[in-house]
Amino acid sequence: MNAIAEPVAEPIGIIENQNIDAYHQGPGISKTGLDLIERSPAHYHAEYLDPNRPPRENDETTARLVGHLAHCAILEPAEFDRRYAVLPPDAPRRPTSAQWNAKNPSADSMMAMAWWREWLAANEGRTVVTQEQRVTALLQAKSVRKISDMRDALAKGRPEVSAYWRDPVTGVLCRCRPDWVHDAGPGRAILVDVKTYSNAAPAEFARQIARMRYHVQAAYYTDGYALAAGVDVLAFVFLAVETEYPYAASAVMLDDAALEQGRAEYRRNLDTYAACLKSCAWPGYPTGIQPVSLPAWALTDIENY
Repeated sequence: MNAIAEPVAEPIGIIENQNIDAYHQGPGISKTGLDLIERSPAHYHAEYLDPNRPPRENDETTARLVGHLAHCAILEPAEFDRRYAVLPPDAPRRPTSAQWNAKNPSADSMMAMAWWREWLAANEGRTVVTQEQRVTALLQAKSVRKISDMRDALAKGRPEVSAYWRDPVTGVLCRCRPDWVHDAGPGRAILVDVKTYSNAAPAEFARQIARMRYHVQAAYYTDGYALAAGVDVLAFVFLAVETEYPYAASAVMLDDAALEQGRAEYRRNLDTYAACLKSCAWPGYPTGIQPVSLPAWALTDIENY
């Protein structure tokens, strides 16, 4: 395989209002990329660099849409109804692909297709959502604004700011995109990240942080945004909001020990990534048989049986 190199020209610094697709398809390694490196460099290569990767299907799952709706309602409420179109309760069932392509569709199918053509044309460029999904997102936003500190932080700032920087140790291009940047005074910022989850209780969300390596995200974003923007990042706050009624929300911030753990992990991942770029080798899992044991929580005291 030919050597894999990063683009010669790349952004460095802050980009406001960058198209989300341009960000995801652009240069630099993100926290998502670090997670793939953690799994194995081969997984990163398969996702981003393999020219033989099969075409991707649309991955706009219901869970992903729920997250997008919550983000918009919480961070950009004025944009919500411009981005999303609520399906009327009396709308006919959306025609299937077979109905759209039928040579002799039934009268009911023809009526449904005519309705959908007209409605989609009137709402071009907007994502279709149900009334229930809209109400859920607005209630999530209302719940968030009951947290006084977050209400104040969200009153002043900018959403979805892209940041690019060179890692001082390896020189590789890095990127991140905080959900919200709160302007905390000259040369200072607080970063906010919205997470939807089934249980936003701080103690339970701490477990989710560990499972999803959100501590790596907090450290990576804190350090990277500071380098890219030339500001002092005072804090990285997770805004957790539940996906079921009453859509309770909490705001949590990692302690120094958790942030240092995150730094150690992203440092290891960046070092691995840089080595793979240099060697053009992207190893997968070990090729030999590996001995494994049960996790500690699954081990019991067999003497008491």
